[in-house]
Amino acid sequence: AALAQNLLSRADADAQEGDMENAFALLDEAGEILPDDPELLEAIKQRKMQYEANEARHLTDDADEISEEELLAIIGGTWTEEQATEFASLPDEFRQGLLAGHDGEHQQATELFSAIAARLDLPVRPKYLWAEIGKERYMAENWSEAVEAFDTFVTETKDDPAAQELVGGAMQFCAQALVRLERFDSAQTKLVEATQLTPENHVMFLNLGVFLRSRGEHAAAIRVFEQAMELMGQMNPDFRVIRELGFAHLEMGHKEEARQSLSAVIEHLASKGQHDQFDPVAATALAKLYEEKGEYRLASDLYRHLATGYDIKNHLQYNIEAARLLHLAGEDGALIDRYLARADELSTTADHRQRIDQIRSQSGS
Repeated sequence: AALAQNLLSRADADAQEGDMENAFALLDEAGEILPDDPELLEAIKQRKMQYEANEARHLTDDADEISEEELLAIIGGTWTEEQATEFASLPDEFRQGLLAGHDGEHQQATELFSAIAARLDLPVRPKYLWAEIGKERYMAENWSEAVEAFDTFVTETKDDPAAQELVGGAMQFCAQALVRLERFDSAQTKLVEATQLTPENHVMFLNLGVFLRSRGEHAAAIRVFEQAMELMGQMNPDFRVIRELGFAHLEMGHKEEARQSLSAVIEHLASKGQHDQFDPVAATALAKLYEEKGEYRLASDLYRHLATGYDIKNHLQYNIEAARLLHLAGEDGALIDRYLARADELSTTADHRQRIDQIRSQSGS
């Protein structure tokens, strides 16, 4: 009994340090020492539930704030050399605009950036600044003004090979602004022009395909995504294309093709050890396809990874779904109860608790 209690104490210490895998292993080891001791087994069960609850709560804690300097360093890390050179020459109002935009003050950022663009005493003629103006106007929902800014940026940089990808991104933003203005034909024209301007860039075809899919033109979207796949090649595939192709097939009712594409996306992330980075939309769509085929364990595995991933606001739903599917897969109550314990900790409504209790009752956990 003393050895078992020692193992429980060590498990508590490991759990406190965040080593959940070893903590659970120690609990199992303690249970093997006195498998017929009901008090010990109950203590182990309660600890497992508490560990799961604590970890679920820990995962939803807000991240620490980062400093302004760290934030600017992160933003600057996405710039090309040409962008960085231009932006370094701009007055301090540019920095203020970046911070304002990050804080959601898009109208303020727009005014700061626009004032810089209107100045005549700048050491360089702004080009890349117009893309930032367009983005902030877009975020401020000034759609027409955003289109004007993006058009200016494209005119200034379309013959610059170093700006190719940025031009494509600006055209995509411009097309989205045109959609907001319900100028759908103009939006499609803009995206088609992007494919013509950079015909070797598969991202332009990806953007066009996404637009076509959003308009319900799924067959056309599939053709465009297939063009994008040809351009991107097989050595370094862009899994955004494969993901979108999967969704287009799903919307066409091509479930096997959708399953192949979406599973390729998830398997790619899993192969890199990025189980906590599963795309929630792709993973949940794939889980539904697995469930339709009666492959409950595969479906539950997806939700189990999502329940510890970055989509924190949906952790409750993912834990509930993981438990439900584990029950359908015939798993033992102890494993199911791990996810119900997490769901209990995160539940906020009577409906949540009713669903949890229903699964618990059905599984006998």
